[in-house]
Amino acid sequence: MSTATCLREQIEQDLWDWVHNFVNAKNAFYDYKFPPCPFAKQAIQQKTLAVEVWESGNVREFIRSCADKVRLSPTLTTLVMAFPPRTKFAWGLTDYVESLNAEMICDDVFLNTGEAKTTVSRYPGSPPNEPYFIVIANSLEAVLQGCEALKKTDYYKDWPAEHYALVVERRQRMYEKYGRKPGHDKPR
Repeated sequence: MSTATCLREQIEQDLWDWVHNFVNAKNAFYDYKFPPCPFAKQAIQQKTLAVEVWESGNVREFIRSCADKVRLSPTLTTLVMAFPPRTKFAWGLTDYVESLNAEMICDDVFLNTGEAKTTVSRYPGSPPNEPYFIVIANSLEAVLQGCEALKKTDYYKDWPAEHYALVVERRQRMYEKYGRKPGHDKPR
C-alpha cells in the first residue's frame, strides 16, 4: 500500500469517526437532547452518506465532481468532502460554493463549508491541532424537510440569531430564489 493511499484512508477514517462520534452524538449544546445533526444516524444506517478525501488537483473541480455525485445518485443524500485546513483560505472558494448552490439547488443539491470540529488534520503541512476543512453536499429536499421538523422541537432554541440567519434563513432564501422550477425534474 502506498503512503498516499494510507494517508487517504486515515483521513477518511478520521471523517467517519467524526461523523459517528461528534455529528451523530448527543451534544452538550443541546442539553444532550440532540446531536449536531439529528438525521445523521438514519443516513448512516441507510448508507446514504459518503466521505470523499481530496488528495491533489483543483479543489473547485473536486467540489463540483462530488456535488455531481449527489446530484446524479438516487441513493446518496450526503457527501462530506475533506480538505487541509489551509483550503478555507483559498481565494474565492466561498463565492465558488455559493455559485454552485445557485446552479445546483434546482437539482436538489445544497453545499455548506465548515470545519470538522474535534478532528486534527493529517494533511502534510497542517498547523498543529487544526481540524479538517470540509464541504458538505446534501440533498436539499431532505435538509428542508428536516429543518421543518426541527422547528417543532427545541433544536434551534439556543442557536445565536446570527448563526440561525446564516444557516437556516440563508438556505431558505437561496431555495426560494434558485429552487426547482416547474417542469425541472432532478436527473435521478
